[in-house]
Amino acid sequence: MRQAWLIVCVGVVVATSVTLDAQWLKLPTPGLPRLPDGKPDLAAPTPRTPDGKPDLSGLWANDGGDRYNNNIAADLPVSDVAPWAHALFVKRQLEFGKDSMETQCLPLGPVYMTTRYREFRIVQTPAVIVIAYDDGMHREIFTDGRSLEPDPNPTWMGYSVGRWDGDVLVVESNGYTDRSWLDFGGHPHTEDLRIVERYTRRNVGQIDVQVTMTDPTVYARPIAFTMPVKLQADTEMLEGFCENHHASRARMTSTKPAEVVQVPAATLARYVGTYDTEDAGAKHVVAITLDGTNLWFDYDGKGRELLIPLSPTRYSWSGTIVDFAAGSNAGMEILIHYVESSEYGARRK
Repeated sequence: MRQAWLIVCVGVVVATSVTLDAQWLKLPTPGLPRLPDGKPDLAAPTPRTPDGKPDLSGLWANDGGDRYNNNIAADLPVSDVAPWAHALFVKRQLEFGKDSMETQCLPLGPVYMTTRYREFRIVQTPAVIVIAYDDGMHREIFTDGRSLEPDPNPTWMGYSVGRWDGDVLVVESNGYTDRSWLDFGGHPHTEDLRIVERYTRRNVGQIDVQVTMTDPTVYARPIAFTMPVKLQADTEMLEGFCENHHASRARMTSTKPAEVVQVPAATLARYVGTYDTEDAGAKHVVAITLDGTNLWFDYDGKGRELLIPLSPTRYSWSGTIVDFAAGSNAGMEILIHYVESSEYGARRK
């Protein structure tokens, strides 16, 4: 989750609990191939089970950045999202995610597939593969030949069955409750959501997961992306838990959401371009693009996110304020207001 989201979600505490003598965090992972200096050889060949299948077991974390974590529809035009779903997404943005799974301390559901802020352990057996998350949730992927539930009782984690296609584990899932979101930004789904994942272990240190989400009543085309997953070697998973959410949500609910204004496309087009910004000495690149009447914000190449207009010159980036202003020599400047600082930059000529 990027810094901007953390700012608006003040009070949502995700804490870890560890004993004072956390020696397990420093123990070498048994069975890993090693380089001459003793470090794990993450490029070594894929380990395999006794029956010759790739062994996916291990402690892992998503390594794909925030592109789909913040906006699962980053590759879709707004016209491919049902109007009611896009309106709900905008509403959730302006409410600072007060009804999000994180704020309510509920399971993340499909968001576990894209967030890089949760470690997970894969335990592989011939009949079932278990994915255990650091917040206590888990998934069961049955590989015993059963079919998906035809009429599932919706759950947070859904129902999953898997099969091997050569060296690729193919997982099909359904039965997700529509209370869950598809991303931290707040894109919704219905109970018709279907998800297919293809797990390819490239070597000791990496799994590539191709994900396809289909929900035709909400999205005109499937949402497809690849999420790289990186082995967490020579460490262990700490327990994570959520608390203080009631107080946090009360504070977020007490603030009246900002209202969206309509800005002419000609005005929005004035802001399009690439900006070089700086925040406390750190340099960043912000790309502003226009899709119809929607202005998009891409921070350091992490993927485009919607800028919601609050005035012709002021916009909300998931609760963070972004201002545009005419600069020197007829140039355009951008100012990003965080709680603890501001980030400023000019558009490239």
